[in-house]
This record gives sequence, C-alpha cells and structure tokens, in this order.
Amino acid sequence: MPDLIQTKSVVLGYGVKMVLAPAKAARSLLIREEAVWRFSLPRVLSTPTTMLETTEPIAHASELDKPSIVVTNTEVDSEDNTSSVLGRYIPQKCLQNARLAAVNSCVNEIFEARFRERPDAPAVCAWDGSYTYRELNDRSSALAHKLRRRGVQAEVLVALLFEKSKFSVVAMHAVIKAGGAFQLWDPSLPVARLGGMFAESKAHLVLASAANARLAAEISENVMVVDESLVPPWESAPLNPGTQPENALYCVFTSGSTGKPKGFLMDHRAFCTCALGVGELLGLNGASRLIQFSANSFDLATFDHILPFLCGACLCIPSEEERKGDLTRAFNRYRATHAVLTPTVSRLLEPEKLTTLQVLLLAGEAPSREDIRRWASTVGLLNGYSPAEAGCITIVNPSLQESHPSKIGFPVSVVPWVVDPDDCNRLVPAGEVGELVLQGHTLARGYFGRPDQSKAAFIPTPAWVRQFGYETYGRLYRTGDLVRFDAEDESLVYIGRKDSQVKIRGQRLELGEVEHALQQFFPRPQIVVVELLTAEDREPALVGFVYQPGSSQHMPAPPQHQDNSLFLVADDQFCADAQKALASLRDILPPYMIPSDLLRISHLPMVPSGKTDRRLIRMRAVDLAPEERRKYSSVLGQSRDQPVTQLEESLLGLWATCLKLPPSQIGVLDNFFHLGGGSLEAIHLAAEARNMGFAELSSAAVFQCPTIREMAGMLDGVTASVQEQDPRGCTSFQLESSLVAELLRKSQCTLEDLQEGFLPLTPFQEKTAKMKPMHLLLDIPGIDHSRLEAAWALVLEKHISFRSIYVEHQGRVYQAFLRQPDTVSIPIRWCDEPVHECAARFCEQDVDLILDGRPWWSMTRINNKIDSVLVLRLTHAQWDALTLDVLFKDFMAAYESRELSRRDLEFPAYMRFRLRHNASPATVRFWSTFLHGSRLTQPLLLDGAAEVDPGNEAMVFVSQQIPMLTPPHGITLGSVFRAAWAFVLARYTGQEDVVFGEFVEGRSLLVKSVEKVTGCAAAETPMRIVVSPTASVRDLLKHSQEQYVARIPYETCELEDIVPSSTSWPTDTTFNHILVIQHEPVLPPVALDGRPCPHRWAFHGRLEDVYVQMVFGPDTLHVGMSGPEIRLSRTIATQLVEKLASTITQFNDRPEALLSEITV
Repeated sequence: MPDLIQTKSVVLGYGVKMVLAPAKAARSLLIREEAVWRFSLPRVLSTPTTMLETTEPIAHASELDKPSIVVTNTEVDSEDNTSSVLGRYIPQKCLQNARLAAVNSCVNEIFEARFRERPDAPAVCAWDGSYTYRELNDRSSALAHKLRRRGVQAEVLVALLFEKSKFSVVAMHAVIKAGGAFQLWDPSLPVARLGGMFAESKAHLVLASAANARLAAEISENVMVVDESLVPPWESAPLNPGTQPENALYCVFTSGSTGKPKGFLMDHRAFCTCALGVGELLGLNGASRLIQFSANSFDLATFDHILPFLCGACLCIPSEEERKGDLTRAFNRYRATHAVLTPTVSRLLEPEKLTTLQVLLLAGEAPSREDIRRWASTVGLLNGYSPAEAGCITIVNPSLQESHPSKIGFPVSVVPWVVDPDDCNRLVPAGEVGELVLQGHTLARGYFGRPDQSKAAFIPTPAWVRQFGYETYGRLYRTGDLVRFDAEDESLVYIGRKDSQVKIRGQRLELGEVEHALQQFFPRPQIVVVELLTAEDREPALVGFVYQPGSSQHMPAPPQHQDNSLFLVADDQFCADAQKALASLRDILPPYMIPSDLLRISHLPMVPSGKTDRRLIRMRAVDLAPEERRKYSSVLGQSRDQPVTQLEESLLGLWATCLKLPPSQIGVLDNFFHLGGGSLEAIHLAAEARNMGFAELSSAAVFQCPTIREMAGMLDGVTASVQEQDPRGCTSFQLESSLVAELLRKSQCTLEDLQEGFLPLTPFQEKTAKMKPMHLLLDIPGIDHSRLEAAWALVLEKHISFRSIYVEHQGRVYQAFLRQPDTVSIPIRWCDEPVHECAARFCEQDVDLILDGRPWWSMTRINNKIDSVLVLRLTHAQWDALTLDVLFKDFMAAYESRELSRRDLEFPAYMRFRLRHNASPATVRFWSTFLHGSRLTQPLLLDGAAEVDPGNEAMVFVSQQIPMLTPPHGITLGSVFRAAWAFVLARYTGQEDVVFGEFVEGRSLLVKSVEKVTGCAAAETPMRIVVSPTASVRDLLKHSQEQYVARIPYETCELEDIVPSSTSWPTDTTFNHILVIQHEPVLPPVALDGRPCPHRWAFHGRLEDVYVQMVFGPDTLHVGMSGPEIRLSRTIATQLVEKLASTITQFNDRPEALLSEITV
C-alpha cells in the first residue's frame, strides 16, 4: 500500500491546501505508517475550532479509511483566497467604510485652510469671550512667536493649566503653531500628580491662566501666564513651525499599574487620521457648534478642543459653574448642535428641553438601554470607542438607536483584529470572543520611560498581518478588551476587560495603581485588592478589600463557599486606619480613583493557578445585603446620626436618590464624597435640589458643605461649621513702644488720658481724616441747653469713636481714644443776622485739619433772638451710616431720659480684630486669587482736549432718576447695579475683565455684635466682574452676586493693603472711580420732645475721588456720578450715567436676554 500511494495536492479554498503524501514524504508529520493527509493552512486559521471544522468533513470524504490529519502553515496562494480567509476573521461589512490610509497632514495646516476659507466664521464661543477664526489665528500666532522665543519647537512639550476658558484654545493653537506638543492638565488634580506628569514627560514650560498661575509655579519655574495682555488682537507675522506629520501633537496620561500614571505622545498624523473620519460621521461643518464638557484630564477633552477646527465648526466652552449647574440650559444658551459626552454626563441633560442639539456621541463608557431610550427619538445618537493610546475615537456605532448597548460598532480608521487572549499571534474566527487588537496610523508612540509596558501593549507585527498584506496599515495595539463580531450586523460587540483596567465615570484606570497607592498608607502589613463593583440598581463603585495576614489564616476559599465568611466585621481600629488611608489618597490621586469604601477580608481567595480570585471577591461583595454591607464597611459601618429636622430628612432623600443608596446607609454627618459621590453626582444633586426649591444648593455648595447637616445649615442661613468670634479679648495687635511714645509726645497726651491706646487708621479713615471737616447743622429752637449738654455727655460716654484723636507721623495717621470728661460743655455764639447765615460762615472758617491730638468732634450752638442751630464738627473717619443712625437715636433717647441702645462691642476692639484679620494668610490668599491676572480698569473720564487746572476746585454732579425696580428672583438690586456698571465699563473700555473700587459698609466680619459697633467700619475695596459677550443677562447678574458674596468675608481689606501683599500691581495704584450704593436717609428724623429738628450738611472741602452712585429713594432710584472737575468731565459723566441707567433698566426687565442684545 505505501508503495502505491502517490503525492497529490488539492487546493480546497480559503487558502487551504490538502496534500496526500507517502509516509516518507510526510517525514515528521507521519502519524500513521500508511499515509497522511497534510493540510496546509495560513497560521491565522490554526485554531482548534478551525481545524475541526475544516478537516473533519474532508477526512470522511477521502478514500482512506482513517487518514491521519496534520496541519501546517503555508503562505496564502492568491489574492482571492486572501479575501476569503480575511472574511472569516473580519466580516466584510466591518471594513467597508473604514479609512485606513494615513492622513499625512498637520493640525496647523488644516486649521490654516479652514481659516482661509471662512476667516470671519465663529471659532470659539466661550463663557469668557468669543473668537472668529481670524481672531483665533491672530492671537494664537502672536503667542506662538513668544513661545518660539522661549524655546518651543518640534518635539518640545508644553503643559497647559487652564480652567475652562477661551485662553486654553489660544494656548493650545499657539503651541501647535510654534511646532511644539501640548498636554492638557486639569487644575483640580493633586499637585503631586501634576508634578509627576510634568517630570515624566520632560515638559519644557507651563502655560497657565491667571487663576492657576500659583499652582503652575509649584510645579515648574518656567511658567507663562496667558491672558489678554499676552494675546494681542492684531495680526502677527506668519510663522512656519516646520512641523511634520510624524511630529508630536499632544501628550496624554492614563492610569498606570505601577502606582504612577503612564504617559504617551500622539503625533499629527495619528490625530488627523482619526479625527477627520469621526468629524465626517458626526456631520461637523461650518454650521456646527460642538460643546466642550469633558474634564481636561480626559483624552476626550483634547479631542473636543481640536476636532471642530479641522471641520470649520465652532467650539462652545461653558464655564465651570455652568458645567456643574443647569447643563440643559447651558446647551441651549450656547446653541450647541453637537456633543461628545459620557453616558453618565448625558443623564444630567433633559432631552425634551434641548432646542438645538442634533447629534450626540456617547463615549468613554458603555451606555445603558435607558440611555438609548431617552435619546433615540430626539437626536442622531452614536456610540464611540477607543483606548486613548489608539486615538480618541476609532470605532463608532453610527445608529445606536437601533442597537444593543454592548455594540460598539464599526471601525473608522483602524483594522480591528480579534485574537486569542492568551496568544496575540493567533486570530480567532468571527463570532468567537477574543481580545481586540487595533491596527492603524492612529496609534500613540509608546509610554514614557516604560519600554516593557510599551512592548507589551504596542506589539510587533504578527505573521498573519503580512500574510494578508496589511503591513502597510500601521502598527498594532492590544486593547485588553474582549470583543466578538455580531453574527447579524457584523458589528463589534464589547464583552468586558481581560485585565485590571476598568472604567468609572468615563475615566480609565489601572486597579493596580490604586492598590499600590493604598498599600502605602496602611500601618500594618496587608494585601489590598481593589475592584469595580457593578450592579443594576446602583452606580459602579470602586471598593478596596484589605487582607491583613496576621489577623487570620491565609487560605483559598473552597468552591462551595457560599456564606459571607470572606468578610470580617470592621472594628474601630480598622475604621480609623481606613479613614486615614482614604484621606491620604486624596492628596495624590484624582477623585475618580478614590475607593468609596474599604472592606476587611478574612483570607485571600485564590484560583488553582495561585492568582487572586478577583471574580469571587466581586461576586461576594455585590451579593451582600445592605445590612451586611453596613456591618463590614469601614465607611458605612460607622454609627449614623439621624435627621433631626424636616430639611435634613428631605436632603437625606435627595442623597439616597443621587447616590443610589438606601436611606438607612446615609447619616447626616456622612461625607457625600465618601459615600461614592463625585462631581457628576454633585451636579445631579444640585439639579434635584433645584426641582425641590433649594435653589441655593449649587454643586459648588455640595463641595463646600459635604454633609447633610452642613447643607441644611447653609440652606437655613446658618453655617454650622463657622462660628462668630468674640474680639473683645483680642490684644495681639500692638504698636512698637517707641512709636507709641512718639505719638504721645506729638499729641501732648499721657497714657492716663487715654481709654484706648493708639491704632493705625484704615486707608478709608486716613483719607477722610486728611480732608477738611464736615459739619452737621441741627435746628434746635427752644431746646433746653442744660438738657442738651447732659444728653450729649451720655452719648459721648456711650460711643467712644467720637472721643477719638488723630496724630500724623511719617505720613501715617494713628488714632487713640480719650477718656470721657466729667462734663460736656457746648459753647453758645450769638448773632444778629439770620442764624443759618451765621452758622454757614462759622463752618467756612472752621476748616483746619486736626492731626495733632486735639479732638475732632466738637459742638457749637449758634443762636439769635428767634432761632438756634447746633453745629457738630466731625470727620468721616469717626462714623458711617449705621453709626449716625444709632448716635442720633441715642441722643434723642438721652434728651428725653429714655434708655440708650446696648453696646456689646467697642470700636477699638473691633478695629484690632479687623487689622489682624486683614493681615491674615487667608485674606492674603483670597485677594491673590480674586485679583490674579487682572488689572484695574481705568476708563477715560476727561475729554482728551480739555485743559486741566490743578487749582480748580469745582465739582461735577450728574444724576438721573429711574423708577424703583423689582429685580429678578434671587438677585439683589445691588447686584444689578454692579453688573450694569461692569457691562458699561466693558463696552466703554473694551476690557471684558473689569476691576473697579466699591464703597462697602465693612460689617461683614464674623464678629459678635459687629452690627452694633459705632465708628467708621467703611472701606473701599476692589470688585472684579468678567463680562462675557456670549453670556446672558441672568448669567452676569448671578456672576455679579457670586463675586459679591465671595468677597464679603474679606471686604474690610482695602486697596492700599491688597496691592503690596496680593498683586503684582504698582504700589501706588489707586482707584480711578468708586461705586457707592446708598440708602437714604443717613440720619433718622430728629425730634426732641416731639419738636422736629431738621438737619443739613455743610462741607467746604473737595472730594478727591470720582464716585458712581445708586441712591435708594422711597419710590425711585437715583443713578449718578460725582467728582472733581479736574478728574471728571461733565460730558463723559452725563454719557456714562445715561448708559448706566439704561442698562440697569434693561437688565431688570430682560434677564433672559443675551448681553449681545443689550443696547447702550
């Protein structure tokens, strides 16, 4: 028989060759003596399933009874056979629309082409301003020139540290135009993590917004702050970056299993190849408006920031407040037509209320059936998939409405190979589950400083790639995701992860990185396993499991283990250790990587191979009933304080809804973020709170008040965590003894003469103390003189500020407070002429400055035969509006022998506390942040051609009356006034970020009885408001009020103290003008024994400052400007007042209008 067998060869198709060979010819393939069927298959087919399906029918059909079957590898015979074989592994439909060819272009080249096509088309529409393509081109080019001078060129990396802002777009394009690459940073990340990324990527420079300049300085000495002054609006000279498609475009960091984030570079070719295909699928064009939501740490943020400019579209950038607030309203306000969101974020939107959205791409995590149901009928719904290393979006399901959520779709710009999870050199047939390997020109270069991880992820080209002729389609990347091809529509179906990478809140993380970090913070030897727990009835939660070998025997769990003996009850020591560990993690890891709970386990379950049985741990944890979970949890297991008010009860219900936890697992002292809450859950909570009428509970407030008790306190108007302070014992502010001695010498006083020692005046006090005296004239005909003196004696004893003396020394003025004299004598001057003429002449002569220790306050009675006037000399350094009100009410009470008001706090004690508060690190930090990157707005208030006479003492007063207004809900008239003036300033100066002075009462300190202090607490302090042209009136009103509220605790600090400690402004900076909101009258109606005593003011000095005023009348508002003629033109004042009055009225009447619709 062997001698009769001849070698025969038959091609069976699919690249399979069947050879019937003699035993000798079979050589090592010989299995039976007689003969061997030798099947030669491409190696791609060499899987057990393929061999059985292909060879068994042939064996049965052969003329041999039981031939042996041996499979070897060979080359594919023909192009037709290649296509046939490929179709068994990648269905033909899957590749028919893929753009596999590389796009050999640079981002700056494509942007330049879009700019040339439509230079005046909108490019950026952000909360803080807008740019056309021409404006973006000019500003980014100007900055690019500066970057080139700072050494930025090809392959040089620049970090971008910005909040959501138009400046981040300018900075990004400037880096690209200079030839460099950028990495987009999230300012909310821990500084240690940012510093690690900066060092590992070897970045050259940090570009930062003004608000993040200090943070940037903690990371690098090479920092450039980007604001309006650095990006001039004029056209810059062309710049040739010399960039090639293979040059780096941007850097991204993702979670790493070694405890540190791992970074990689993406080049221009990769991004353009990926992005242009996605842009086409999304239908982006010149009429499109893509809204940017993703956090800067997310690779989708980079995608958002560049893609629109490759398609001629407009990028819309809401503020952080808008992102965390009413997101639906923000989408409508920016008229967004396209969005790329995680499914989690999309759940914060109300589809039926969106008026402009046309296309929504869900990416970053798997959508749910409910997500598809909510959006299917309202927008074009797509799903996007891609690891960051393979490009932002490489696989898209273009018709998610008709699909199962697990279907990730079809490749856009890659070849999707599905391989054996344990051997990437072997393909698996279509329909079988395997690991997804992506091949294409969209891939990153590899990880910084991690050659082993790079080699494992970015694999060498397998033989089957060459056999199919696909070696020209780029490199390959192992995703670690398990997928299969769907049998019906041939799309890719996502099955799950094969390793320790998971996604939570749209962010990909390595469980090993969290485990590594967590192990560093436990005090005793332990093994930590971190897993992502998923259940249908709650959000995915990251949970840590801690095994301490010394506490129990280390043993594998038996297969039949069905009880909960895996878990140990969390004792006090474990809870304490766990809380410390979680607190430490918050200093080094972003919020999404912090486990929401730590559970203690009795042993470490293992599979037969000796590896940790993670699946068993997950199953046991998910199966725990709520009451059992509470027992084992280091967070939930602690005792819980129950609600004590209806408000706390309502808030607890909101928490349970947003966190998807039973109410029994939530206490009023639990931290929202420790129970699994994050920024998105905070947004959700704020939205739900608004629906229940708690409009004050913003997402920012959730961060500020993270417990139910604190939230309830805030909503009740009581902040539980802040207590008023008693300043009466505050003696820490003392002047040098040598200075005190000199002041005593100049004042000709002794310490025995003083009830309270010397203190420096505030800047406002000092300014007014150096002005000529003010006189208050009170008509008192028929008033008993002895009762008058006795009454004022009681009043001056009660109010120490009117016993103040002032002493000037080396340019500064200091105040001290005299003891009460035994008696008060009021001299009387008689005159024959009308008493008011005599009083006026007296005031004109009584104008000397008294800075030598003599009392400012004095009283003189001027009489004629009929009338009588009491003239009071005083300085504004002694009083403010509240003080005069209290002073004269006490005067009337004293004259009529009634009880005077109670004084719990004297002015000197208040002032010592205030001086200490103003110099505190917290105050310095606040003003540094509040004003960072700003400059004082200095509108032109004089006619350019007008000559200024320094000796001119004339004053300008311009006023306009408008009807009393009812402001929009939740907004004060003061906020309307500030916003309107900021708007007028922005239009008048062209400066969107405006800073001006404002007169404040200065009674905002958390000091007991501060409202009862009599003295001058007033201050003149900066106010900063950003007027975004794309914002609505309500947005600006809200921003104005928020800025005002944020400033309140620190408003007693004045410009003279703020400039040297908290700004880089020149030390001689002064306000160009000052805003004043005044409620008339300053004085109460005065009547003695039922007899009215009219009053009037006399002031013969000259105001040095320009004031913009809003004065409240009974039924009207008076809006005006006043100031010396040498500083304020009457013509300009008239124009500005008219604009201000008109703006106030329009703001009040049209809060929903866009600012661009307001006419002035």
